[in-house]
Amino acid sequence: MSEHWRLAFRYAAWVSAGAALTGAVIWLLFDGAYALAFVYGVAVGMVSFVSTALTVSLLTRRSHFWRLVGVGSFVARYGFVAIGLGVPAYWGLWPVVIMLVGFAGAYLAENVVLLPRVLIMKSDAGRPAGQRVRGG
Repeated sequence: MSEHWRLAFRYAAWVSAGAALTGAVIWLLFDGAYALAFVYGVAVGMVSFVSTALTVSLLTRRSHFWRLVGVGSFVARYGFVAIGLGVPAYWGLWPVVIMLVGFAGAYLAENVVLLPRVLIMKSDAGRPAGQRVRGG
């Protein structure tokens, strides 16, 4: 399994645990509908993040066909988010604000997870391979 897939699944596990705890607190403080809306928003954000690993896998292939499919998956990811959040909001299925808070929280967690890796990769760019910092 490649590093970006490991990172995606590790992130999904951590965010799932955090979302479950936060959802339980929201359930106790407010209502089950708010908790489910929050967890649903987080789930949409996580699916979007994990699908990034698919996009990266496709974009790094040698075949032009698979690269085009990767570009398409990038666009499809945002379509999924728009539909995944827009339809329940339009139909009034969930409390919208808490659903968006869950989604935004998943994206914020994504940036917190990825930023240290990007900084490490950027600092290693000019070093010889034997002197690079290994990520955990």
